Amino acid sequence: MTPDDSSTTELSGWGRTTHKHTRVRRPDADGGVVDAVLAEPEVTIRGAGKSYGDAALPGHGVVLDMTARDRIISFDQGNGVIVAEAGVLLKEIAEQALPLGWLLPVMPGTEWITVGGAIASDVHGKNHPGAGSFGRHVRWLALLRSDGVPTQLSPGQDADAFWSTIGGMGLTGVILQAAIQLHRVETGWAVRERHRTRSLPETLSLLRTLATHQESDPNHHVIAWLDAHSTGPSLGRALIDEFHPATTRDLPTAVPPFPERRGHAARPRTAPASSGRRRVRSLPGPGLVSRATIFAAAAARWHLSRAGRQLVPLHSALCPLDRTESWPAAFGRGGLIQYQFAVPPDEADVVGEVLRFLATHRMAPALATLKNLGRGSGGLLSFPIPGWTLAVDLPARWLHDPEALRPIDKLVAAAGGRVYLAKDALSDPHLIPVMYPRLPAWQRTQARLDPERRWTSALAERLGLLR
Repeated sequence: MTPDDSSTTELSGWGRTTHKHTRVRRPDADGGVVDAVLAEPEVTIRGAGKSYGDAALPGHGVVLDMTARDRIISFDQGNGVIVAEAGVLLKEIAEQALPLGWLLPVMPGTEWITVGGAIASDVHGKNHPGAGSFGRHVRWLALLRSDGVPTQLSPGQDADAFWSTIGGMGLTGVILQAAIQLHRVETGWAVRERHRTRSLPETLSLLRTLATHQESDPNHHVIAWLDAHSTGPSLGRALIDEFHPATTRDLPTAVPPFPERRGHAARPRTAPASSGRRRVRSLPGPGLVSRATIFAAAAARWHLSRAGRQLVPLHSALCPLDRTESWPAAFGRGGLIQYQFAVPPDEADVVGEVLRFLATHRMAPALATLKNLGRGSGGLLSFPIPGWTLAVDLPARWLHDPEALRPIDKLVAAAGGRVYLAKDALSDPHLIPVMYPRLPAWQRTQARLDPERRWTSALAERLGLLR
């Protein structure tokens, strides 16, 4: 089978809650992409498949897998601009650029996502108050419309289309390639400072203080790992990690400036569709994640972790999810749901209300992280807004009732917040226009870029994103 052929396979999101048997086309050149688009009445665009929910799963029609378009076209080492096809993994950019002193300015929790996926989701990192989200660093992108016409977009060239594509969840067209501005670094190490807090007010207070430093430093990363199993006065206690890329002055004499990366071979050109890396089978039944194991892991993490400074490899600090590729498999056949929301700065009480709601309903998450967010990008459907973002990982088997988290949806919407579409699996569709007030403007531009009405996804159909 050549990459341009179509085949039928089973796909799921990274959380493994929804599975679809669908036809997949995987072209490896622009001509093949155009042919695939014009041959199909409905198309869902997919990268590495690391969205937790159904953002890259089809409602109807065929899936256009972009992972065969994985060439780095050019890299200007003088100014740090890299031009890459949409299927290139962030990992591959990091491996090529970091030894030359350049770093992607925004890294989410994993390197195993594509350039196209990072743009379509407008991903953010732990340095958002200073660096913003991924789209802020895209200088231009090439987009294929649904009528087969390619166009180049930038903040100064059809800005409406550009900012509708940034965070547009793959519903404005096929991103073919993009130019990304990297940041200069001296080493491949990070200096990490770990803090311990004893309550949610203390956690929020320290994060507020650190956010003021982050706003002036795009390389200042901060994340709070909440002990979500604690209740009462200790509710919201946390381990807070702040780190920045190390300079040569930070390194002991015997430490090389750029550590050797081990454990992952380069991806072959003939990799199977949406593979990225070897898929780990889900454990049978409920897996390893239960209320008892969550409690034990939370207690161990809290009591065994120590505050202080440490030198760590930069990719490990930026992408902690990559330490355990089998994380979704541990949740068993039902998979996991990550619920992530953002609320404005003066709505921090919502964080405590959500943690208490989950505790009251015996849904203490297996993982809970809290971060600062800064000014959002121009993306009409981009997730980040100034304030707070809480993400919680829950076994999907706890949420057989799709209404289970609707009270949280209402809390978030009433506070002027929103859920993260790239991770969503079960939000109330009626609240999406409230959470995303620029949705009508996005829909107008989306309709202009999709005159053939080809683009779709299970997420778009479930939430009614398309007009």
